[in-house]
Amino acid sequence: MTTVEARDIVKTFTVHRNGRHTVTAVKGVTLHVAPGETVGLVGESGSGKTTLARILIGIESATSGEVLYDGRPITSARDWRELRRHVQYVFQDPFTALCPTMRIGDALAEPLAIHRICPPSERRQRVTRMLDLVGLHPDVARRLPNQLSGGQRQRVNLARALMLEPRTLICDEIVSGLDVSIQAQVLQLLLDLQQRLALSLIFISHDLRVVRYLCDRVLVMYLGEVVEEGPTATVFDAPRHSYTRSLLSAIPDHSRPQSALQPDQA
Repeated sequence: MTTVEARDIVKTFTVHRNGRHTVTAVKGVTLHVAPGETVGLVGESGSGKTTLARILIGIESATSGEVLYDGRPITSARDWRELRRHVQYVFQDPFTALCPTMRIGDALAEPLAIHRICPPSERRQRVTRMLDLVGLHPDVARRLPNQLSGGQRQRVNLARALMLEPRTLICDEIVSGLDVSIQAQVLQLLLDLQQRLALSLIFISHDLRVVRYLCDRVLVMYLGEVVEEGPTATVFDAPRHSYTRSLLSAIPDHSRPQSALQPDQA
C-alpha cells in the first residue's frame, strides 16, 4: 500500500510574454511513496520538482492526471482537507514560512484549531510535547520567529508539520539555506523523527550528497519529466541517463558523498 501517489501528472502554465504562450512544467509524471520510505526528487531549478510536490499537497492543481491517497483518488475539497491531515509540507525558507508577528506557540497550535483536532485546553500541552520532540525548549513557544536562529526556525517548521500527526512529510529544500553543521543536525533530527513516528518522506533537493545520504529511492527530473528512477545507490553508482551523469559529475568525489554530512560528526 502506498501513502501518497501521483499518476500521469501534467501541469501547464500560461505565460504572457511577447504574446501568449503555454509552458509545461510537469509532463506525465507518476510517483508513489511506500510507508516508511524516503523518496528523493532531484533536478536543476525549473525541472518541475517543486511544482509536482505542490500538486501532491493541493497547493497547485494539476492540468491532468490524478493524486491518490492510500489508493483513493483525491477529487473534492473535502478529500484535499483530509489528505492535508496526513500529508504535510515543510517549506524551504524557515523564516518566511512563519508569520513574523505570531508567537511560535500560536503558530504551532494553529493547525490544531483549523482542523479542530483537540480542545483549546489541550493545545498548549501538545505544543510543548512537539517542541520537545524536535529538541527545543518549551520557552520557545513565547518567542517570535526573528528571535530564533535559522536552525531553530526549521525545527519549528518541522514541529508545525507534525502537529497533525501526518504519515508523510514533503520536505522542499529544507536544509539548503543552513550552515553545513546545522544541516547535519536537521537531517539527523529528520531521520530520528522518521523512525520514531514511522513517517514517509518526499525529499526535494539539489544537493545530491544529501539525497544519497537520506533517500531510499530517487527520481531525477529534467524539463518536467522523470528521466531516471531507481534505488538511490543504483542511480548514483550506475546512472543510465546522460542528464543524471551530468548532475553527478558536478559533485566533487561523489563516490564518497556522505563524509561531510554524517550528523554524529557535527
